[in-house]
Amino acid sequence: MERDTHISDIEGASVSPDRGSPYLITVQVDEQYEDRVDANALHRLAMLVLEAEGRGGPLELGIVVTTDDEVHALNRQYLGHDYKTDVISFGMEDEMEGDVEFLTPDERPEYLGDVVISYDRAAEQAPEYGHDTEREVSLLMVHGLLHLLGYDDTDEGSRARMHARQEALVNLTDVGLGPRDAL
Repeated sequence: MERDTHISDIEGASVSPDRGSPYLITVQVDEQYEDRVDANALHRLAMLVLEAEGRGGPLELGIVVTTDDEVHALNRQYLGHDYKTDVISFGMEDEMEGDVEFLTPDERPEYLGDVVISYDRAAEQAPEYGHDTEREVSLLMVHGLLHLLGYDDTDEGSRARMHARQEALVNLTDVGLGPRDAL
């Protein structure tokens, strides 16, 4: 990854100032999946999750939909896990060590983190859960975002609460990702 690359220069990336909202959400979809992933729907879903979870802004969030190999490489490089996974979240708090604090320039909102989704893994596991790949990508995005917001799934109880919450949030959408249910 080049640090000097501007997100607007990356093919498949879109930057939206999210007019009327306190969020700056960047959705980047690998070009081979652009015809299968609705970046605008993921963007709207991320905004809905942040609002439903009471996370005000301003804040910045990155969402990436990429290949299984790319997610595997990130998992190995940054988390030390040499296996494939469906979604990884990189929170800004995860980058802090000891008393080191990263400063955000005044003109930028707080950076919440990144959610990186394997499209290949989503397509593979969607039939196992009885829904389509679009819904699986949405569930994975919400799952990763909930981790950035402090949810945990390390034990059975917290896992059940987190999965119920992600289902409820995806079901709230009216972007063709599932039925509308109340929180």
